[in-house]
Amino acid sequence: MGPFRKNGNANPSRRRFIQTLALGAGVAALPGAASLAEAETYPDRVRLQAEYKKKGIIPPNKSYRMMEWEFHTPPQETFNIDVEDAILAARDSGARSLMVYSQDHWGYAYYSTDVAVRHPHLDYDLLGREVSLARQHGISPVCYYSLQFNNQCVLSHPDWGWVDEKGEQQQLRWYIACLDAPYRQYVLGMMNEIFSKYDADELFLDIFGIQFVLYHSRGTNPFCFCKHTEEAWNREHPGDPYREGFKTKEGWERRYRWHQKRTMTDMLDEIIAITRRHRPKLLISLNGGPESFPDDIMQKVSFIYAEPLPCPTGISLGSILMRGWGRPYYQAGIFTREGYKDIYPGNISRVEADALIVQNARTFFVGNAPIISGLDGEGFSKRWFEVAKETWADVRNVDCLLGPELQPVCSTAMLYSASTREELDAEKRPVDFRHSTLGALETLTYSGRPVESLPEFRLTRETLSRFETLVLPEVEVLSDAHAQTIRDWVGQGGTLIASYKCGLLDEKRQRRPNFPLADVFGVDYVSEERKYACDAEGKLREGNFTATYLESAGHPLAKMLGVDTVGLPGAFLRLKRTTAEEVMRYRLPFMVQDLKKNEWFNWGPPPPGSETAGTAVAYNKFGKGQSLYLGAPIFWAMNWRPYWIQDWIPYVMRQLAPDAIAELRPEPFSEYVHGTFFYDRSKRFILVQVLNTVALATQGETRAAPAVVLRINPRKLKVKGARMVWPRERSLDVATHGGKTQVAIKNPPQYTALFLELA
Repeated sequence: MGPFRKNGNANPSRRRFIQTLALGAGVAALPGAASLAEAETYPDRVRLQAEYKKKGIIPPNKSYRMMEWEFHTPPQETFNIDVEDAILAARDSGARSLMVYSQDHWGYAYYSTDVAVRHPHLDYDLLGREVSLARQHGISPVCYYSLQFNNQCVLSHPDWGWVDEKGEQQQLRWYIACLDAPYRQYVLGMMNEIFSKYDADELFLDIFGIQFVLYHSRGTNPFCFCKHTEEAWNREHPGDPYREGFKTKEGWERRYRWHQKRTMTDMLDEIIAITRRHRPKLLISLNGGPESFPDDIMQKVSFIYAEPLPCPTGISLGSILMRGWGRPYYQAGIFTREGYKDIYPGNISRVEADALIVQNARTFFVGNAPIISGLDGEGFSKRWFEVAKETWADVRNVDCLLGPELQPVCSTAMLYSASTREELDAEKRPVDFRHSTLGALETLTYSGRPVESLPEFRLTRETLSRFETLVLPEVEVLSDAHAQTIRDWVGQGGTLIASYKCGLLDEKRQRRPNFPLADVFGVDYVSEERKYACDAEGKLREGNFTATYLESAGHPLAKMLGVDTVGLPGAFLRLKRTTAEEVMRYRLPFMVQDLKKNEWFNWGPPPPGSETAGTAVAYNKFGKGQSLYLGAPIFWAMNWRPYWIQDWIPYVMRQLAPDAIAELRPEPFSEYVHGTFFYDRSKRFILVQVLNTVALATQGETRAAPAVVLRINPRKLKVKGARMVWPRERSLDVATHGGKTQVAIKNPPQYTALFLELA
């Protein structure tokens, strides 16, 4: 797997976590328990799991337990490995599908090849042996191929490398090859050779579209300036020299779209055509997801996603994004430490795997070099396989309950605006889009309501009618048609939350003089204030720099913030209220800083001064519905995890929509406890999964979680019974309190699966 993946084992401050646990004594069980006889009406997990084990080889796109042997092996390796025992260790740890290497990041092939370069110390067909043994032992094989990291090719053919404007070779430890060079035909030759020889069920292309993945995650320049790229562009665009065109935004975008099509869409189509000529049913998968790849790529492949995306409380944000695309069998990975380096707690990986299945994502377990000559006497890390077994402890027992037939219970939707992503790409702000979307998904999850990512191509009246709340997180581009769909939905009773430059660009990315939903917001756009957020050159200051303050205007929705101010980075919008109520207002900083003129305030940002700048947050009733508009990029700011945003947004959600269809609340609240609601295959039950991720904060220590209470709106879902099915079987009490149906789980274990029976 590529090095651009993020490890989710962040170690955030434990202060809030420990404070929460100190309160977590739990609550008393609610009255009204279902009888044991009723257990027979629930899905029989034990029987389903027994049937699942008998299925034999499970296709890779249906297995919830895939394993990758990360095998980027330098020239010094001698392959003194007991391959069959390693396959057996994978099977015994729970793997139902195994990813084995055909070409690694060094650019070496792991089979006998006539078109590529085999590893210099490999004297047998390793790929063929692994594929054969995997099938022999009941495991479906997947063929791994490193597409654009290729050290040996670039070193042997320097003109095949991806180079920057200065002609310097680009590398991320390994050199990156350019797909405009003859390397493209080299790849296609290997694709033809591999799939004419080996009976793999799936091709996994790693380091696919690496320029664009790095651009969206790091802001790295996505363009190659080698002679092959320049010549290809100049042939297709006479009179528009390649390098000259980068001077304008329009020229930059033309080249960006050309690169995307040539190195991703066209390359993928060529690979699919060649491989499926030999294996018509071959599955194709990629490492990445919707924030890096255009939709035409998303619709052609399966995905193995770099999870968990940076979220220290363990919410698998990428899995929520993929689920929104409506594609079945989405998958995400658990990235382990080196098994030969540390006796690390497998409980950490177990929590990460459970976080994936909570979102109904399939899991795959990626090892950093678990297979290497002489290791532990057999050529593989025994500790690593033990961790794999512990990782899947829950997955092995509940994957029979999961699958594409499950449909999420819908409450809150976040609009994923690919049009906004394209605009921010062109403005060279790709990471800002990532911050906004992930920040929104994380914050909304803390509300305890079911959260979905809704791509704009699925924004229709019918789809939107399923949701109670819609959030537009810094959605700058909004079409007239989508604006009207949203307006109609709010008018019929929906709750809308929107922020910053919402819709100030139309579908052609032309500027509008006002918000297209100004009547829904109850405010008009006046101007953008940047002077507090920018440096002397007019560039936005990087990082968590407080550029303005917000304070309560005495509105009930700002009650929890009291009289204190709270800070936000970034520019903000000045607004004119029309029909809206003022919830919060801007309090401007004491001064505008200019470091070159020796004008700054102490070590931190300037404190709030005496001047205000009007409405910052507005609440408006519109038809039967309502909206909350925020004039600053509040979801983007979640990248720096300010406590007030983590607390206030969920509070506002509960105030605006107190009668949500379903809600899961730890009592007392902990951001390390969350869960999901899915209708099961029969639609007679709702599968609820509850996860305690505190092991991520304590580096593997298990701490008791607060009690968890499920609150169901009986006008929308009629629940007549509840039963826990994992890690133990028992009936749960169902009661009515405050007009809501309630099910309490006292002292829940790390991972819990239960069913709610619908009347």
